[in-house]
Amino acid sequence: MRISLNNVWLTNDGVADLHAWTDAHEVRLNGRQVVQDAQFLRAVAAQPLARGNVVNRLQFTVTRQHASVAEAAAFVLTAFGSLPTSGTAMLICGAYGELPLTCAFAAVLEEMPESVFHGTRTDTVFVLRGGVINALSPTVAGGVDGAGFGTGYVYAQGGSVDGGNLADALVPAGMDLDGGGWG
Repeated sequence: MRISLNNVWLTNDGVADLHAWTDAHEVRLNGRQVVQDAQFLRAVAAQPLARGNVVNRLQFTVTRQHASVAEAAAFVLTAFGSLPTSGTAMLICGAYGELPLTCAFAAVLEEMPESVFHGTRTDTVFVLRGGVINALSPTVAGGVDGAGFGTGYVYAQGGSVDGGNLADALVPAGMDLDGGGWG
């Protein structure tokens, strides 16, 4: 899954090598309905009332490989302050052999509860919070880069995704994000 917020990629942008910058992994969604406990006079118990509001909390991890330890450390220290605080979150879902589906929702970057660097590698946890997540058409014009886009994967020869590192098994096919054909 590739995720952007307000036209800024939080995960791999589809151009970078998956060994240097991964798609979202350890993805968790906590959807809930806003409920109010109404206290009626002389009632035996409070009555929970659905307020008609939905809140989704999307948490995911991204791993990046940096050129140096200094660059990794600086990324961990400055990433939260350099990212957009809110906007439209675009989520591109799909795997090899599938037509990618795009979902979107109005979201805020609620927190980055953990960002750790191990030498030149960083693991960053992002939490987006927003309303209803809507599925859009399989490929969306006016995507993150303002043009139509899609995601294509090819398996590396001998690659396997069961029990292995997804970044070692999948590599993005060449793509032209300006609306052209596949490379």
